Amino acid sequence: MLLALALTLLVHLLFLAAAGSDSMPIVAAREPAVTYVLTSAASVATLPAALPGAPPDGAPARPRQVRRRPGKPAPLATDPAAGMAARVASTAGAMALLQTDAVQASASEPRYAASDPGGPTVDTPADLPPVAPASATLPEVTPGPVSVAALPAAPRYRVDLPPSATLSYEVRYATRGSTTRGSSTVAWRSTGDGYAIRGEVSKFGLTLSAFRSEGGVDDAGIAPVLYAEKNATRAETNTYFQRDARQKISFSAATDSFPLPPGAQDRASVLWQLAGIARGQGASFVPGTVLDVVVAGVRDAEPWRIEVIGEETVSLDTSDAAEARAWHLLRAPRAGTNDKRIDIWLAPARQWYPVKLRYTEQSGDTLELSLSALH
Repeated sequence: MLLALALTLLVHLLFLAAAGSDSMPIVAAREPAVTYVLTSAASVATLPAALPGAPPDGAPARPRQVRRRPGKPAPLATDPAAGMAARVASTAGAMALLQTDAVQASASEPRYAASDPGGPTVDTPADLPPVAPASATLPEVTPGPVSVAALPAAPRYRVDLPPSATLSYEVRYATRGSTTRGSSTVAWRSTGDGYAIRGEVSKFGLTLSAFRSEGGVDDAGIAPVLYAEKNATRAETNTYFQRDARQKISFSAATDSFPLPPGAQDRASVLWQLAGIARGQGASFVPGTVLDVVVAGVRDAEPWRIEVIGEETVSLDTSDAAEARAWHLLRAPRAGTNDKRIDIWLAPARQWYPVKLRYTEQSGDTLELSLSALH
């Protein structure tokens, strides 16, 4: 009996020792497999004609929570295409990349012959929206308590706006050693007392960013009334230029407002204002010239100092891989800010249209647009 008990105790001790050994496989509950799915946002190919208000904060939707295995690195928040969408919406700023939906061209729109000094023939597009007169007004906008920020006075420039056209661009977004490609279409329409811009950036047929600018033309050049911006991850935001007794710039995504100085622009119209300045006072358009323009975004307005660098030869993405002589303009980042560097090339032989644009983040990421077709 004592021998049997001793043998039983020995067996138990051996089993416990084996269970504590590193060589003994430990069986754990299997964690469910996790699949990461990247879904495309709904296309924003067409912006509504009305002036819908965005959510008060204009903030992006909360990202979907994704479980991941412990010890595994988290998936990137965005792929290069989504990154391009975000950069386009925030910078393209300068570029009104808007959908070409819309409008009858004016029969009185001027046409330019190939022999004209201004450049080749440009067909008046027939797909742009009606142009609002300079006297257009907006409904009362009262987003909440308003603080009015001061802006320095900007000089007035003599402006001769370029004729209506539709421009197509090849888009390259370079980040972290990789490049994502897309395309952009910008439709510009100009009449005697108004203008409209529609544009978009797309990839694989999906619109990543779209926005519009519309308003009138006065003695200081382009006079925006509305700037609307939309990308694949955010609700549309509106910037209002209230040209009545209020004389201020207000926003659907912010409570602050700013005084409305003559010649103030939005992110879309500023390019065309610069082209108009170059056409209107070309004699003073020389290296070292600095142009001061107040530019409104989706939450604020600020003065831009734009320096004329000089005339350069740039390569384009047209079917014949053409080169163009273009004037290089630079908006350098202000010290101590997160401003982007914006390089703009305007081509005199092509009506001073913007034929190349480059936006550079302080991280070194770049978004470049190069003209591929002009109609």
